[in-house]
Amino acid sequence: MRLRPPDPSALPAAAAAGLLALTLALCPGVSGADPVTRNLTFTANRNEYPPAPGASFNAGYSACWSYIHGDGREYAVIGATNGTAIYNVTDPWAPHRVAFIAGPNSPWRETKSYRNWIYVSTEGFGAGTGIQIVRMTDPEAPLLAATYTTNFVTAHTVSIDTARALLILNGTRNPQGFATGMRILSIASPEAPVEVGWWPGGSIPVSSDDYVHDCVPVGNRIYAASIYPGIQRVLDSTDPAAVTEISEWTYPGAFTHNCWPDASARWLYVTDEVNGEPLKIFDIADVMNPIEVNGITSNPQAIVHNAHVKGSELYLSNYTEGIRVLDLSDPAHPAEFASADSYPGRSGGYAGVWEVCPFFPSGTVIASDMQSGLYVYRPVRDYGIVRAVADTGVGMPMAGAKVYLETQGDSLVTPADGIVQFAPSPGTHTVTAKKFGFYDSTATRTVTIGSRDTVRLHLVRRAARGYGGTVTRAFTGTPLEGAEIDFLYTAVTTQTDALGRFALETVPFDRYQVEVHCPGYRATSFALDLNSGFPPSHDIPLVQAATYDAFESASGWTVGGAGTGDNATAGIWVRAEPLGTGAPSPAPFAAKRPQTMPAGPPGPGLFEARRAGPGALHAEHEGEEGEGAVPGQVQPEYDRTPPPGTMCWITGQGTDPGNIGENDVDDGQTSLTSPALNLGGMSEPRIGYWRWLYASGQDDDWLATLISGDGGVTWVTVDTTRGYHNRWEERAIRVADYVTPGPNVRVRFVAADLAPGSIVEAGIDDVITYDAAVPNVSVPPAGAPRALRLGPPRPNPARGAVSVALELPRAGEVRVVVLDAFGRRVRTLHRGAAPAGTLPLTWDGADERGRPLPAGLYFVRATSAGESAAARLVRVQ
Repeated sequence: MRLRPPDPSALPAAAAAGLLALTLALCPGVSGADPVTRNLTFTANRNEYPPAPGASFNAGYSACWSYIHGDGREYAVIGATNGTAIYNVTDPWAPHRVAFIAGPNSPWRETKSYRNWIYVSTEGFGAGTGIQIVRMTDPEAPLLAATYTTNFVTAHTVSIDTARALLILNGTRNPQGFATGMRILSIASPEAPVEVGWWPGGSIPVSSDDYVHDCVPVGNRIYAASIYPGIQRVLDSTDPAAVTEISEWTYPGAFTHNCWPDASARWLYVTDEVNGEPLKIFDIADVMNPIEVNGITSNPQAIVHNAHVKGSELYLSNYTEGIRVLDLSDPAHPAEFASADSYPGRSGGYAGVWEVCPFFPSGTVIASDMQSGLYVYRPVRDYGIVRAVADTGVGMPMAGAKVYLETQGDSLVTPADGIVQFAPSPGTHTVTAKKFGFYDSTATRTVTIGSRDTVRLHLVRRAARGYGGTVTRAFTGTPLEGAEIDFLYTAVTTQTDALGRFALETVPFDRYQVEVHCPGYRATSFALDLNSGFPPSHDIPLVQAATYDAFESASGWTVGGAGTGDNATAGIWVRAEPLGTGAPSPAPFAAKRPQTMPAGPPGPGLFEARRAGPGALHAEHEGEEGEGAVPGQVQPEYDRTPPPGTMCWITGQGTDPGNIGENDVDDGQTSLTSPALNLGGMSEPRIGYWRWLYASGQDDDWLATLISGDGGVTWVTVDTTRGYHNRWEERAIRVADYVTPGPNVRVRFVAADLAPGSIVEAGIDDVITYDAAVPNVSVPPAGAPRALRLGPPRPNPARGAVSVALELPRAGEVRVVVLDAFGRRVRTLHRGAAPAGTLPLTWDGADERGRPLPAGLYFVRATSAGESAAARLVRVQ
């Protein structure tokens, strides 16, 4: 992506609400589609400045804020591309615009209010550049009273210490575009600000490590978010002329965008403008030793943008996920009770709600949607609190468990203390805790408005053992290096070493569907039932593809050409050994990548003094120095081909691994087309390939796959992929679904970046053709006959006696016991010798003394000759 320097030349009743919605739908400049809401009453939308064609991020709006006049009238202020719109929202069902203050063209515009003035900051240069001061003495006729341009002319965000009349401008730049730090101005004379101090001081330009992206002043402290180095700072502003740093820290996933303390100033809520990064919650009771205690997100595919606290409530703007309102009665475990989603598109990336502002005395809440303008809401607080405590069954908290509020579709991941909180609507609700390697735990509660309940969810660990084997070439037994073994719907994956071997140390007893992939070979899948035992070494043969192109040499693929419509100005397809950009990653084969098993979230308190150097990703923000905060790698560092392969097709090759925007796809599309693929004679031809895609934009960034059956005269789209697929993934095309198979089939891959300011990197490797009608060599079953096995208990759940059958592969000593949910033995069902075959067992539900045991979760466990088997059962009253 090209970096764009500043352009010097540019330098209420339901029936009434329904009637109003119909009226608004017929009015110009008003959206007719209502947002999806929960506990937020949608009252109005104004969309008078929609995105212009080709606008950055397809956006027409940026931030919003509140202004309250001395007589109590309330006004919404929202940034637009060419200025600032101000609306009277005193009647939230009938807002009306009172002014539009023109300003420099920019997709970034932020505002704050003080007494009878509104201060507007922007990144825009050109006519009118500077900090605009809007006079609101007559709020129905706002006036641009002054523009401040001393020492700097742009700022990314603006903050105000209203108690001390201090205007704080963050991320400022001078007319030459150099960073000039965080500037502090006295607004004792509101229309004639006077600079009283700046941070960090020193020389210009200010280092990106000291760039303050946003801040909030509270008392004599400034909580400052430094986005580029991923540092959260707390500054002492007792003397605004000599601001000093009290504390700074970083943390895993840091791209510190915004922060806000709760009312007690003990808890700090921090956002990182990165897809997948949750809101971080820090305990800063000891500000010199902050502790990360929790992290929450409404959607792990999306971005949490800004956080604001009002009283005992936390308001989050979440881009594509709209706004979220959380109860802070337990500040370490916020509970979401309200939401409003005005963006109808896909999750992830820079679209939807930029800002939410709840600071109106009336309770009105406003939000700015980048695509559709100003939204006005009124909160409804119809909810109760359900506190879920997940533990191991012996009192130890369970971190990393996913807890589902089944009845409302919400989910949260437990932090180190094992606690999450939900705020469901009145009614009966089911809560379930799940974690890989453990049995699920469920509880039900009835919720009323204002109620508070706690449920305890005991997760019992499944028995586990190792699993391994060898992946070989069918019919010859040649070992295959770099084959990928994936346990579907889990995080378990591994790859084979140079001898074709793989080994997983501990896999929980369960039933799995396993897929095995290897470049140049047909993928295979099989069921694996670890409950029934399995051989110590599982051999998996793969059938060689009919043709295989690893791109290690030129093979007739073409870039661009007539009829492709290619017009990208950078990031054109090239066959190369990829450089790799973004976060470093290991090689995609077993010699350099060991087994991957599910890992819990990082523990709290994992901080560094700073984060810098080549291993740290300095993902750039929004458009100031390049765009696209990234999860992981952007361009692949390695091709997919097992050693000694190194080459693949990628979209552009840069020179700096730390620069994610160097030579990625820009301003159009680029095409890669195969030579003719002869599929004649195949009954069910397939084309397989491995792909890579990192696309930070929305619908205008993609990787499309097309196919032609007539040598490239006509083309049919197979699929269009968007978003983050930044790992090598194998895909296959059923050719006959799209074109008539024959000797002149071609495939084409088109990568596009049509969204200004986004990052797009794509890769293609290891293309194969094969006939799916030819059966795969079957994978030997993980056979039950050679292992100890417990059949399913019957009945289950049960009120009375339960029967279970134990299958013994050989005669010998056997012990069968019943365990409770805490792992304690409550009954012995068999102890002694038993012949090979089936041993029927019955449990009457009583303990060793014949006393009936309470309802709950129990386990039957059998051991013999070093093997073990287990079965779960539930007793009910």
